[in-house]
Amino acid sequence: MSSEDLFNGQHGIFFSKGDVHIWETSLDASKELTEKCFNSLSSQEKERSTFFKFEKVQNNYVISQGILRFLLGMYLNIDADKIKLGRHTKGKPFSIDNSNLRFNMSNSGRKVVYAFSMDEEIGIDLEYSRDLDDLNELISKNFTSSEINYITKIESEKKYRFFKFWTIKESYLKAIGEGMRLPPDKLEFSVNNGKFKLQSINGLDDQDDWVFEDFNLGENYIGTLVLKNSSAKIIQHAIM
Repeated sequence: MSSEDLFNGQHGIFFSKGDVHIWETSLDASKELTEKCFNSLSSQEKERSTFFKFEKVQNNYVISQGILRFLLGMYLNIDADKIKLGRHTKGKPFSIDNSNLRFNMSNSGRKVVYAFSMDEEIGIDLEYSRDLDDLNELISKNFTSSEINYITKIESEKKYRFFKFWTIKESYLKAIGEGMRLPPDKLEFSVNNGKFKLQSINGLDDQDDWVFEDFNLGENYIGTLVLKNSSAKIIQHAIM
């Protein structure tokens, strides 16, 4: 989809049963498109945008939040600036216009991704793979001993495995509405033939069957979508 189609108010995107939609776009937008995003924001969101010290960070917020509103407008058949958003007690946003529509978003590097489903909680996380001077410290602080053994087992794969595990934990925390309120080292995941499974929370066995799916945004980007429907049809879109 072109950004012009998005901003010109294309409405009426529908789900088939079991569909999950992923949308991706760049945070590099023209001044005109950035203004359209800003104009779609609520008064509270506009005020929040002024709190960011650096213009680049402010624009990232305006663009990512504005595009979210235009995408919600397509699903709900409502103009972007009329979308009403609320937040659960732990901060996870939801649609007041249709609480059955679930969504989540993430950005890293110069990309932002969104996930949408109907009637099913989802979480999404994106990380731009890059060199980190404190990689070993981050691994030791955020993962359990068994996870650390997996991440560090093959030196050439350590950076990828770190970022992949990070997106696993972050997407799950976002799906359940905890964000980083639950320290990531209190979650333990196992890996079997490349498939991740939640083993325990705070040392207690977890019985929920969450499914963790990769999605591809090209070189150096690592992404994970988490959901409960193992038979869901995942459809990926791009806004150009």
